[in-house]
Amino acid sequence: MELFIAVAIFSGIIGAVFVSFLIGQRSFRSSEAFIQVQQEARRALDNMVKELREAGGTITGPPTELRFQVALGYNLPPPCPVNDVCWGATDSSGTDQPNWSIRYRLTGAQLRREVLDTAGATRASSVLGNDVSQLTFAYIGGNTQLVTIDLQVQQVSSQLPGGSMSTGTTPLRTQVRLRNPS
Repeated sequence: MELFIAVAIFSGIIGAVFVSFLIGQRSFRSSEAFIQVQQEARRALDNMVKELREAGGTITGPPTELRFQVALGYNLPPPCPVNDVCWGATDSSGTDQPNWSIRYRLTGAQLRREVLDTAGATRASSVLGNDVSQLTFAYIGGNTQLVTIDLQVQQVSSQLPGGSMSTGTTPLRTQVRLRNPS
């Protein structure tokens, strides 16, 4: 009888430790996923903001993508305008390309940065963020020169409570004032 009581108490303790372990493991996964989605969103926004501060030239494409140019220099040889800023993008080899542009857009769950030639063909592409579920842009030109970015990152996994973890119920929003009005 004493052995039976000892086994029952020991089984209860083992069961409580096991349940505690499972709860701790689930909490760890949730915390890890939340940190991951926050890092993806922050990395993507930081990369876009850094480049958008230099944007100008022709800016088009909101709300689902943003296409813009950066200043390549002043009074450059043709096809750049004389005594004016030349707008374009830098190709994958590091060469400035007048009238080329940069595009941010969502393809699947990836936020991509693409370099486009004058015909609109993609010449280079890189991933700025993964697990992106929503991306929208708004651009106000004129004297305001402001780009608003709304970004939602969501990691989906059966291991997470509710099946997914996201940056929140509303998208992260940042606004970038352009330094180089065209």
